[in-house]
Amino acid sequence: MKVLIADDENISRRKLEKFLGDLDYRVISCKGGLEAWDVIQSENAPSLLILDWMMPGLDGMEICRRVRELAREPYTYILLLTSKGEQEDIIKGMEAGADDYITKPFNQNELRVRLAAGRRIVELNEDLLSMRNNLARQAIYDELTGIYNRHFMVETLEEEFSRALRYQTELSCILLDLDCFKEINDTFGHAFGDLVLREFSACLKQEARKTDIPFRYGGEEFMLLLPNTDVGGALNVAEKIRSACETKKYDDGNNVTTVTVSLGIASVKHHQLVDGKELMAFADKALYRAKTEGRNRVEVYMKERYEQFKDGEFSDDKDFKYLKENLSLVLEKTKRASIESLKLLTRDMVDDEHKQHNHYVKQYINLIGEKLALPPSIIETFKRAATLHDNFKVLLRRNLKNKNKVLNTEEKIEIEDHPYMLSELIGLFDFFSNEKSILLYHHENFDGTGYPGELKENEIPLGARIFAIADAIAAMLTERSYRKKLSPEKIIEELADNAGKQFDPRLVSLFFDMIEKQKMLPVPVEVLTKAKERLREVRRKGNC
Repeated sequence: MKVLIADDENISRRKLEKFLGDLDYRVISCKGGLEAWDVIQSENAPSLLILDWMMPGLDGMEICRRVRELAREPYTYILLLTSKGEQEDIIKGMEAGADDYITKPFNQNELRVRLAAGRRIVELNEDLLSMRNNLARQAIYDELTGIYNRHFMVETLEEEFSRALRYQTELSCILLDLDCFKEINDTFGHAFGDLVLREFSACLKQEARKTDIPFRYGGEEFMLLLPNTDVGGALNVAEKIRSACETKKYDDGNNVTTVTVSLGIASVKHHQLVDGKELMAFADKALYRAKTEGRNRVEVYMKERYEQFKDGEFSDDKDFKYLKENLSLVLEKTKRASIESLKLLTRDMVDDEHKQHNHYVKQYINLIGEKLALPPSIIETFKRAATLHDNFKVLLRRNLKNKNKVLNTEEKIEIEDHPYMLSELIGLFDFFSNEKSILLYHHENFDGTGYPGELKENEIPLGARIFAIADAIAAMLTERSYRKKLSPEKIIEELADNAGKQFDPRLVSLFFDMIEKQKMLPVPVEVLTKAKERLREVRRKGNC
């Protein structure tokens, strides 16, 4: 520990220097009060001071008063060195701010003991200061991600909102939600999920501007406050963040994945808001719209009004559209809640392989849908159908008495009951009408040999055709207790062999293109080339 000594008497000062050096203190020696005061005001000044009472320029008493006026942290312990022994003098010194005193000529053992007591006090105060700083940090920072937490977000939101109203400036809010984050935890584990949250937070701070304020709202939800920023500026920031996240890879050495983000925007002046809670509520509605429109997108609350406002127009004719939009959001929220409840019902009935299979199915549905340039809402319908299928399948296996006759029997009549069972179950949720046709016809084959309706080619709904190939690919990629997963080469062969029979050859061709361009599976070039040649022959024969 550093200790400062200030004494204008050379012999006394040198004696102190040697004594303290022998005790392993780092000594800063000053010849007078003015020199000592310069050191005390500097950065990283010592917290232990030994000051001679009587010094020219600035005496020990005055230095004591000035140090206490500074109210420095951590605490500065002051030991007065004096030849005065009267009680009245000692009281004056203590009232000036000294912690202890020792008379000249000093006794070495007495000084050692008094200095050790002062050191303990300094160290205790440093520990308390560190603890207080940690508690203060915990009060405003999120422990996992290192950005501001929800508690501090609420305070800051009100402060910034009040400032925007007082000075008539703009304030925008972006709510962000990581897409399908639960699947990340279910597939890769919570430790990997924590890594994603930490690295996403770092990406958010990097892509945001210096004046923007990031918060972790809770779970996988985040908020960004943008002072002095209108909707247009917030859109630019949001799109920059979305684009950066879309290409970012999360890698812990064992698992690698990408995670997209959905973003909703609202602003104070543009939406004519009256308090901070309303700003968050409107941004949340925009975020929910981004989710229901297919995720990985940016939405502004009442977007059409924003577009009209940019053109200098504002029409109340849009109000009915927003009523319809709000009702649609209610329906989408109902669908989402129903699926989450169904997943909760089967949570303890499924294994990791089942979760991995469902993850693959939705991943390939999404890829194929985007390749076909389908609207995000349609792709989302197909993915919901996949989730409903897998969860209903689990419930059927678990709850029907004759379990062997549900899905695995060789008796065709029992197998053919499967689509009707799924259709009847989903009929309980009559708002899943679009998903119902996918579940009813996903066992139809492209050549008309499937069931239950022996539909063929384009008679089969597109969603059912896409689900069939995505489900088959996921099954071949997933290890099961009763069969091993197939190699990439074997998967390519199976798809080529069944193109035009079980699968729509156009979708198989599309999948092969994605493998070739996006390197989705490690398939040798010659294997893929051979499979594509066979596929072209199938399509020539079928004229499709």
